[in-house]
Amino acid sequence: MGKKSFSTTMDGETLKALKLYAVKQDRALNDVLEEAAAAYLAQKAAEDPDAAIFVRRAHEPIEDCLAAIERRLSSIKKRRA
Repeated sequence: MGKKSFSTTMDGETLKALKLYAVKQDRALNDVLEEAAAAYLAQKAAEDPDAAIFVRRAHEPIEDCLAAIERRLSSIKKRRA
């Protein structure tokens, strides 16, 4: 999947620190953010089976992912009932 543009907000000091780090490393800020996000997802996937599923399914169309999430939620609700 190619790169996608998105917009978000972030604590100003955190953003400034990320920008300074990117400059120090002579890297683009989006590369630093992408690396941090990938590390976060890998950590969460190791801790949470649902996160691991999301990481594995990320290459699929969003509709398929949403359907899988709905099935997973339905299964959880049935077990809790």
